[in-house]
Amino acid sequence: MGTVVVKVAIANPQDLTRRSELEVLVDTGAVYSIIPRTLLNELAIQPVARKIFKTADGRVVERQLGDVLMFYNGEQGPTRVIFGEPSDAAVLGLHALETLGLEVDPVNQQLRPTTLFLFLAKPKETVKVECPHCGAKLTVDAKLAAVVDHEPPPKQATVTDLVEAAKGLSEEARKREEKFLESVAAEKTRADVLARKFEEQLKKTAGKPVEKPLREFDLE
Repeated sequence: MGTVVVKVAIANPQDLTRRSELEVLVDTGAVYSIIPRTLLNELAIQPVARKIFKTADGRVVERQLGDVLMFYNGEQGPTRVIFGEPSDAAVLGLHALETLGLEVDPVNQQLRPTTLFLFLAKPKETVKVECPHCGAKLTVDAKLAAVVDHEPPPKQATVTDLVEAAKGLSEEARKREEKFLESVAAEKTRADVLARKFEEQLKKTAGKPVEKPLREFDLE
């Protein structure tokens, strides 16, 4: 790809009246743009950082960085630039291109708007909502904007329900008491029957020699 040289304008973000234009070489391999220090000083751009860079010939250099507002062909955006020394070329880097939404047109040797992508989460086909008043749950088809399912609200306990529940508990308690009394009466009757059988056996054995004692289940 051949070289692309464009004219951009830069301004002080704090004072837009301080503005100037210059030609820069577009370099998509450079992250930051390089603007001559003399021009940045004229615009009163203050250094905000300092970084170490490696040059194409293998040298390691240190440069200051500052923030400017850049303009090109109706587009504008803030970008960080390097304070270029006399030996540095004026360069438009990748950070400025992305901020301005531009890319290199290799055929026409110029800059053009880039295709911007926006990745959105896949919308849900259905949405479940709950009525804040009655508690009913609705399933809504987002595409059709229609309710496709309805779940009735949970039944709320009323005074009548509570009264009926209390009656039910009282009735159960009464039935348990009746069963208990019936079991007590049955045990008493059984004891009386056994005692009566024992008396009858005593009468039959009166005057007879003593034999093996009767067991309780023998009397039944």
